[in-house]
Formats: sequence, structure tokens, C-alpha cells
Amino acid sequence: SERKARRMGIERPVRIVSSVVHSYFEHPDNSPENVMSISIAEAYHDAGVGPRDLSLVELHDSSAVTELLTYEHLGLCEAAEVAAFLERGESSLGGRIPVNTSGGLLRKGHPVGATGVAQIAEVTWQLQGRAGGRQVQGARVGLCHNGGGSLGNDTAVMNITIAMR
Repeated sequence: SERKARRMGIERPVRIVSSVVHSYFEHPDNSPENVMSISIAEAYHDAGVGPRDLSLVELHDSSAVTELLTYEHLGLCEAAEVAAFLERGESSLGGRIPVNTSGGLLRKGHPVGATGVAQIAEVTWQLQGRAGGRQVQGARVGLCHNGGGSLGNDTAVMNITIAMR
């Protein structure tokens, strides 16, 4: 609660407004992207926000192409617009929707089990204004996208968490 946060000396509390987990086993007959799409849609709905409300995104970029493919699923841009989105710097610090201000998995590594915690920490620091030189000015809503494992063409488990200040 906000009262408890104040008693603990937390000046800018951050709330998790949605945390959704789905697995391939729940939706095995659907399209390859469905676990991600279902998770994202449910998280946006539960949080009462959409892609345009996001201040930043920390996403699971275990490979460079994974980041690019995820932009469309998150609703940041259309698939055909990814190159232009990047060229305009929209996913860079200072852009419309900074992605992986922490540097992402490709920069900081991918310690299995700790990746999601690191994403939550980065979004929390951003929303509290404690991210130093990588601070997203005025950050109010952050999304964490984390997946693990694979079954065929799909992600075995997908977690989408949305936090808000």
C-alpha cells in the first residue's frame, strides 16, 4: 500500500498493475505467435493501458531479431514499419518509446531466472526517476516482456508485467 511504502521511506512507490503468464500448453492449437499475443492483450486490458500509454519497455531480446519481431506484437509499430521506427530513433532513449534502457539481454547477459527480476528492477528505477544517465524523462508506465523456452515455433512460457507510478 502507499501508506506502507511511506513508512518504509519509499518516496515514489511503483505499482504492478498487471502481470500475466501464459504457456504454450494452454493454447497448443493456435498460431505460433499466440502465446505472446494473448499475454500482451490481457496485460494491456488488465492494466487499462495500451501501447501509446507506455513510457518504456524492457523486452526479452535474446537475439537481435527477437526485439524487432516483438515491436509489432506489443503494438509499438506495424511489422512493415520496424526499419523506419528504428531509423527515426523511436525506440532509443529520448525517442517515443525507449526499449531496453538497461541495454537488454544482448548487453548485460541473460542469467536464466534473473532476467525478469532485472527487467522489473529497471522499470522500477525508471518510474522512480532513479535510472541515472539512462533515465526516461517523465516515465509513468513501463512494460516488461519476458519469455522462456520453446516448443516448436512458439514460446513455452510468456510473462508480461506492467508497472505504473
